[in-house]
Amino acid sequence: MASHKRFADQSVILAIDTSCDETSAAVVVGNQVWSNVVASQIQLHKQYGGVFPTVAKQAHLENITPTVNAALQKAGVRPDELDGIAVTQGPGLAPALEVGIDYAKQIAATWQKPLFPVNHIEGHILSVLVEPKPKGRSAKDKTEQPQFPVLSIIISGKHSDFILVKGIGQYERLGFTLDDAAGEALDKFGRMVGLGYPAGPLVEEFGRRGDKHAYTFPLPMTDRKDYMLSFSGLKTAARRMITEMESVSPLTATQVDDLCASYQYAVFRLITYKLHKLLKEMPVNEVWLGGGVAANITLRETLRETLADFGLSLKLPYTRKLC
Repeated sequence: MASHKRFADQSVILAIDTSCDETSAAVVVGNQVWSNVVASQIQLHKQYGGVFPTVAKQAHLENITPTVNAALQKAGVRPDELDGIAVTQGPGLAPALEVGIDYAKQIAATWQKPLFPVNHIEGHILSVLVEPKPKGRSAKDKTEQPQFPVLSIIISGKHSDFILVKGIGQYERLGFTLDDAAGEALDKFGRMVGLGYPAGPLVEEFGRRGDKHAYTFPLPMTDRKDYMLSFSGLKTAARRMITEMESVSPLTATQVDDLCASYQYAVFRLITYKLHKLLKEMPVNEVWLGGGVAANITLRETLRETLADFGLSLKLPYTRKLC
């Protein structure tokens, strides 16, 4: 535990993540984020239409030292004040993860600090519990204690999970996607209608202007009694629909907006369909949302509508950046 009086009894952790295409470093004091620095690689991967592993690894190698230094400087924390180094060990893109893990091992040994491997998905789960650094006072943990059991919904580019949280470190995976994740399904659809990379946020933007009932997509997995998800069928239906429409004439701007709204509605309708079923059969005290697609305002609104039927609210990270 850090001995410097300004940290009181709060642990001071340097956190490193290189799980995919962003080099990130943060300093966390207790449950408060004192700095969070991200080096994006979006422009590097745009020409490939997705994350290219060797390019991602090289960018991480170039970015990791300045990113970590910037996080420490922004937080005003010296290496000798750290209680430990945390690093994402997976899941993620192997060549990218390797960079962060090797670097964390190196500085942990050099600074003689303990090293803590962190699960990527657990990071998304617990992201709702952190707070921003308070202004004008010392670090103090003011977070209300979670009321377990909690349902954590993780929606990202590679993961779509319902996870029962019985306590910190006590997790049960109740349901997950059998194929594409929701974020992956949105990205692939966005590329079908020519939105470029990354397409997921653009599907949300264009969909805001469209009519979500303009086109009808199937609701898969309704014949199953479990909480599993599948988005590949939606993707196939979208490709077939777009091909048929383009065989008549190029898509108009209005058609693209309506397709984005309708397809996004279909993706989120499957999630809320399974969520409603789950909550009827397994009461929980809180519902948390994490993962990259958790930044999607339409997803948040859709989930809140379902949760209202059960008298529940949606707990989110304090900033969309932490999604």
